[in-house]
Amino acid sequence: MSPRTLELRIHGVNNTPPHAMLGLPREAVGQTGGDHLGGFWTALEPGEELRTEAYSWGGMARNSMSLPVKYRFLDTAARIGWALLLPFGLANVAYWSRKLPIGKQRPDWHSGSGAATTRLFGLGLTVLLVLAACEIALDLAAIQSARMPDWFTGLPVATRVAIASAAPVLLLLGLWLLTARSRVRYEQKTTSAGRSDRGAVMLADPELWRGDTMLRELTRVHLAAGLSVVALVSSVDVWAFAPAFRVTSVLSFALLIAAAALASRRVADAPDVKSEPHGPRGSMVLLAASVTVLVEQIIALVVVQPSFTAPLMVPAGLPPILLACLLGIAASAYAWRANPWRIPLLLGLLVTAGLVATRWTWMGPIVAVLGGVALVGFALSAKERRWQAWSGTGPGVLLGLSLASSMTLSTVAVVGAGKWLVGAPAVPAVYTWFSGSFMVAGLVFVLVVVVAGAVMAVRLIKPSVLLDALQEEGAARNVRARHLAALAHRAEKVVGLLSAVSVLAVGLAVDATLSSRRDLPQWIVDYGLLATIAVGGAVVAAFAGARATRPLGLVWDLLCFLPRTAHPFAPPCYAERAVPELVERVREWLDEAPENRVVLSAHSLGAVLAAATVYALPSTERLSLITYGSQLRPYFGRIFPELLGPVVLGLPASRGGRLWSVDPWRWPHVNGAVNGGLSTMVPWTNLWRRTDFLGFPVQGYTTNDCDRAAAECNGSGHIQRHSDYQTSAEYQAALASHLE
Repeated sequence: MSPRTLELRIHGVNNTPPHAMLGLPREAVGQTGGDHLGGFWTALEPGEELRTEAYSWGGMARNSMSLPVKYRFLDTAARIGWALLLPFGLANVAYWSRKLPIGKQRPDWHSGSGAATTRLFGLGLTVLLVLAACEIALDLAAIQSARMPDWFTGLPVATRVAIASAAPVLLLLGLWLLTARSRVRYEQKTTSAGRSDRGAVMLADPELWRGDTMLRELTRVHLAAGLSVVALVSSVDVWAFAPAFRVTSVLSFALLIAAAALASRRVADAPDVKSEPHGPRGSMVLLAASVTVLVEQIIALVVVQPSFTAPLMVPAGLPPILLACLLGIAASAYAWRANPWRIPLLLGLLVTAGLVATRWTWMGPIVAVLGGVALVGFALSAKERRWQAWSGTGPGVLLGLSLASSMTLSTVAVVGAGKWLVGAPAVPAVYTWFSGSFMVAGLVFVLVVVVAGAVMAVRLIKPSVLLDALQEEGAARNVRARHLAALAHRAEKVVGLLSAVSVLAVGLAVDATLSSRRDLPQWIVDYGLLATIAVGGAVVAAFAGARATRPLGLVWDLLCFLPRTAHPFAPPCYAERAVPELVERVREWLDEAPENRVVLSAHSLGAVLAAATVYALPSTERLSLITYGSQLRPYFGRIFPELLGPVVLGLPASRGGRLWSVDPWRWPHVNGAVNGGLSTMVPWTNLWRRTDFLGFPVQGYTTNDCDRAAAECNGSGHIQRHSDYQTSAEYQAALASHLE
């Protein structure tokens, strides 16, 4: 007799291989669907009563180019290129953390949703990256360097600048190809299921996973902006040599303004905002005009042969102004979830104006600080803030991290290239100042971490039993493991602190660059350069060397889960292939016979895919859910309240973990009962452990119908943490209950 129940297992952040998910030797399993990036696997000799399949999606978030071994160098280069996507991915996460529309409402830019502003921020990140590339290629390599090949240094300076202009253009095209190739590989799947009758939940909208049509126009806008920056950099310094350069400067600046306008208005390809009937003419005309202006500028450089002096004006003068604008947007984002858009926008403009005004008056920084304090005050005034990540300031926290990571990578590239190419280069001051301010702000973060580490060390030496009514048996033996897991549970507070000091570092760098009155001791600048290079190098190394595991683990999976809407060069979204594939497999099995049933079994971040799958199905009959090691309630539900929050999941809201308490969850975490949602759509069992640093209950830490405590030690006395739930007796009991 054929099995009537399909147990469909979905792995999580550890990227468990299919044979391990199935608990079988590698040679005992075979792939039944999909490709080398992901698909379905099952035992070559399946059971008679239960068919168990493993769905593997890890290759979609890990393999960028998927090149053969002989092209390993290009594969490594692609992974380093992925490091450059980190700021763009963080900006995209910020887009989804803002207050999203509920139901069928699709507001436009003027609704205050923050969609247009986040896209404008993303465009600024692209311009910031291209400016750093222009500084390296045009200024350091073409004008200042004596370590380039003889055939290159023997050319006239203007010709060298014309040739070097290809470098930032190739960088742009490389990022576009990197994301486009990955998109073709796993963003082209769409589901044929119509929108289910759950209009208040965005996960139920198939438009959310339409990767084949998203961001086409915004991609052209970013490419056009990047090309315009290259033309502007190479034309401003030679303004007086010929009318052609003056025309190029004016046109390229005008094209940048047009790109900003289009980036903040093109909302038709975003699934959460109102569509606008328009064609692709605007972005195509903009891109064509940018290409034309850049080509004409390169020809003019070769023909006219103007003289250049270092450092170039635009890479030195534009970054601090751009950073001030981006800081103003990031500051305004702190209050996006709490207020109408006009107040945060005006206060964000006040922050930007204060930073720019520091060039002329000492009052500028005071105005910027007052604007920032007012924004945080508005954000913390919201009633719901305690039930949201970072007290409702999530968009600002994430945009701050995005900006700081972009500046860190740019500083590492510019300073490192300058040391190698020139030795003692004339590097724009904003990069050296950022290194110094990075050192100052980083000391605050390190101090808090050291103090917290000392407190945790004392607790490990002389541990206290954590409050845990569910797992009193064996608590004394596992208490140190629980303390270590609880340390990781404070991640939200640590990330918030990291974002705050990062924003402080960028703000100090802008203030010091624009004001000649600011100064830091030389040793802080020198050590700051070393610290910045170490941090940036570690991030790049994490990407370049991450072959068996995904770079940055859960962080990278989080970036890649969300559809790309804020930045076209953000990491491609694996869910746009994974969710439709899971939906099709579930429907295929259920349609085979009316007696068939499906048990979705999801580990860690796989629980997010499972939740999206349930909502994407037109019907949830004969479907049940088992999750384990899940972050749905305390992380995803708090960071994305409208996308995966209490109403969507049908779970009580959760407060964040405390930073200093012995037990970070020692307080009432529930905000009342929630009717409806995922918990009422399907039978749901969730397994968790106190020793799991990434796994949490979904209903609460007290006894309830959904959560079940899994054993913290196996038969040999080994502490169980985030893995091996499926081998536990508690998992088998949960599975058996869903088969009854």
